[in-house]
Formats: sequence, structure tokens, C-alpha cells
Amino acid sequence: ESIAHLVRTCTDCASVAKTSNKTTLQSWPLPEKPWQRVHIDFAGPVDGWFYLILVDAFNKWPEVVPTKRITTAATLAILQGIFARFGMPETLVSDNGRQLVSEEFERYCDSNGILHLKTPPFHPQSNGLAERFVDTFKRTLKKITAGGEALAQAIDTFLLCYRSTPCRSAPEGKTPAEVLLGRPLRTSLDLLKPPTPFHKIENSKQEKQFNQQHGAKARHYQPKDRVWAKVYKNNDWSWQPGQVLERVGRVIYNVWLPTKQNLIRSHCNQMKQRCESDDDAAAKPSQSVQIPLDILLESWDWEHSRSQLKQLLMRPHRSLR
Repeated sequence: ESIAHLVRTCTDCASVAKTSNKTTLQSWPLPEKPWQRVHIDFAGPVDGWFYLILVDAFNKWPEVVPTKRITTAATLAILQGIFARFGMPETLVSDNGRQLVSEEFERYCDSNGILHLKTPPFHPQSNGLAERFVDTFKRTLKKITAGGEALAQAIDTFLLCYRSTPCRSAPEGKTPAEVLLGRPLRTSLDLLKPPTPFHKIENSKQEKQFNQQHGAKARHYQPKDRVWAKVYKNNDWSWQPGQVLERVGRVIYNVWLPTKQNLIRSHCNQMKQRCESDDDAAAKPSQSVQIPLDILLESWDWEHSRSQLKQLLMRPHRSLR
């Protein structure tokens, strides 16, 4: 026993001994609501940029903000921008980076009622949520940029995918977006689903009040109707004679301006009926609107072939769309 006691109390032996076995795992308590506890860390530098990483412990919603500087002022500016969108967290967990343990940072947390918890130095496991996300972020970024995508676009692609992917550790296995925003994010994968029928909900009370207040009356035009259309130029406008080509919405029309040789899109409130005198009507032969094909292609970037457009133009009283 004396020999064992001597070995245990030997300072030289203790100074070169192996690290003791790890203690039992102590997990963070599960938060009960969004933004109750957030974890932050810095990733980088990558091509001269650092990235402030923030992850919500409740729904695993990530924020990634690039920055050239990692000073206290720059860090607080980024956090203020995030908190302006989602509110102040109750608890903020970080490592012992110089910018995160400064007096200015502590004053900011105290003044906003944020409990700032700092992990032990050189023990990143205590901030495992942020550390794991940093690792995922770096590896995914390399994969995306290897395909030739720009760095900024790669970050946006990564965040959209991460936020819209179901997470087993999130409540009910939902996506971070569903838990935080209350709805799933629409992505390119939604194109594989049949479109959802759109049912417009009319706000009849608001429309009636507006119509009574402004003396508004329903006004409709038909193709080939002669109208005056407002043409805007240099912060001014003037009435120009035109002819209705087609209706493209409830109150939106395509109007051809013969004097300008131009095709414009006008709201019903930017148009009025154009009446001609009997002498003017007799002097002008009745003819359909002839619009140069090149102007149509240039104005609206239609994807129809020229032959298809010619056939459409020859049809009277038919929509060009």
C-alpha cells in the first residue's frame, strides 16, 4: 500500500501520465421553444473569409454570415442583424474566442438579458452543436464548389437544402424551417409535385369600401378597342393614342401605340376610351393592327417560333399569349 500511495502522490509520475478516462456524457437540456438557446462559432478562413455560424438548439435552424473581420464590433453587428429577424435568445453558448469574452460583448449580453455561457478552453465538445455544424458546413462547401459553383451561391444552396431537410433531432422530425417559420420552404423538389389549385379569397368588404370612397366603377376593354394610354417618360406622362391588343389580367392590357411603334402593358386606370369624330373615322380606312414581328419578339421575349406568331397575328379577336 505504501508503494501504491507513493506512486499516486508522485508529481513526476502524474505530470507524464495518460489522460484519465472520459467522464459520463452530460447532454445539454432540451429547449422547449425556438431561440431559447443558440450556439455560435466561427469557421474559416476560407478564401480570406470567416463565417459566423449560429444554430438554434430547438429546431436546428442555421445562420451563416460571411465577414472579413472577427472583432467584437463585427461580431455584434452580425448578431444584431440576426436578432432583428428572430428576436433575442435567452441563452447564447460560445467558446472563449477573444472577441466573445470581451467586456463589450458581455455588456451587450447583459443589457439584452442574454445569458452568455462559455465552454471550457480547448474543449470544443462542450459546444458540440456549433462544432458539428461547422464541420458539416466546411465539407459540404467543398463538395459544392468543386462543381464550379461560386462560393456565395454555394452557401445559399447549402442553407436552403439544410433548412428544408427533415431533422431527426428537431420536434416531430420536421425541417428547421417548419419548426421556426411554421411552413416548409418551397424548393425545386416541389416541381415534382402536381400544382396545388389556387383559390382566391376575395376581400369583398375592403373592395366595396375602396370603390365607394374613390367612386370606382368597373371598366373593361375588348381587343381592337381604341384607347388613350398613359405613356411615362422622364418623370412625366402624356396621353398617347393606342389600340387594345389583348387582356392579360383582370385589369391589365397589352396596348399597341401606332405613333410610337411600341407595345406597352397598361393598367385599366392608365387607360381611357378614345372617341373619333365622324370626319376622322371616314378619313381612315378600317384596318386591323399590324405590329412588326421583331418588335413583338423584342418587347415580350416570346418563345414561339416566327411561323406560330404569324398565325396568331392573323387570327382576329384572339389572345396572343
